[in-house]
Amino acid sequence: MAAQLKKREWFDLGASAYVHACPGVSVVPTYVCPICQNPFTVEALDDGQLSVEHVPPQSVGGSELLLTCTICNNTAGTKLDAAAKTKEDVRRAMEGRAVRPHRVKASIGGITVNGQLHAKNGSYSLTIPKELNKPGTSEALQRLGRAGASLTVEHERYSELGARISWLRAGYLALVAMEGYKIVFDPAMDIVRTQIRDCNERRMLTFVADAQEEFPLTIRRVLKVLNPAWHRGWTVQFGRYLVNLPSLGDMTFYERLANKGLSPTMQHTTYEYVGWPTTPTFGIQQDEVA
Repeated sequence: MAAQLKKREWFDLGASAYVHACPGVSVVPTYVCPICQNPFTVEALDDGQLSVEHVPPQSVGGSELLLTCTICNNTAGTKLDAAAKTKEDVRRAMEGRAVRPHRVKASIGGITVNGQLHAKNGSYSLTIPKELNKPGTSEALQRLGRAGASLTVEHERYSELGARISWLRAGYLALVAMEGYKIVFDPAMDIVRTQIRDCNERRMLTFVADAQEEFPLTIRRVLKVLNPAWHRGWTVQFGRYLVNLPSLGDMTFYERLANKGLSPTMQHTTYEYVGWPTTPTFGIQQDEVA
C-alpha cells in the first residue's frame, strides 16, 4: 500500500509539473515518461504501464526516485544496467575488492572451465565448483595441474558502451527529477534520449568522463559547470563517473566536448554544487502543485 501511495504522489507531482511546462495540452492529469515522452493517465499505475525507477540502477546501489514507463524501465535493465553492474563487479574483482565470489572462465592447458575468483586483502584464489562444470572436469584439471600447465583467467564480458549509457541515463533522470519537464522537452536533450534508446550505436563521441581520483559510487551530486565556457552545462556525478549534459537549448554541447576532449581539462573545471534529489520535485515548489 505504501508503495502505491508513493507512486500516486509521484504521478501527481509529475502531472502538475507537466501542466506548468505545457499548459492547456492535457485535460486530464497526465504523466509523461521522461525517456520516451509518451503520456500516461493515472490508470497506468494500476495496469502496470508506469513503474518506479531507481537512480542510479538498483544493481549498483541506486534508490527509487521517479516514474518511467515499464517498457523503458525494463529495456534499460536488460540492455544497459546489467552492463554497468558487470563492469563494476569486474573492477572490484581486478582490484581485489570483490565482496563475493566472482564468476570467471579459466583456461588451463587447452581446457576452459567455469570458475569463481575469490579476493581477500589484495590476494586471489580460484575455485572450480563441480556444479558449474561438466562431469570429469576436476579429474582432468588435476592431471593438468601435475603437468604444470599455465592458467588464463577471463572475466565476464560486458558492453563498455552499454555501461556508459546506463550512467548517462541515470544522470539524465536525476536531472529530470530536480528540474522537471523543461529538461524532458528541451531539444538539446533529444540526442541524449536517442542515445539511451538506440544503445547499440554510439551517437556521441563522449558523454561520460572518469574523475581523476577514485570516488565510491555512494558519492552522488548534481553540479553546474561554470568554467571553462565551452564546457558549461550540467555534470551529474556517480562516484568516479561524471555524466555531462547540456544547458537548455545548447545544441552544440557534445560537439564541443568531442572537439576539446574531456580528460586533460577536468582538473581545470569549476563546478557549482546544486544538490542531489532524494525525491522528485520536477522543478516546482510544493505550493505550486495543482
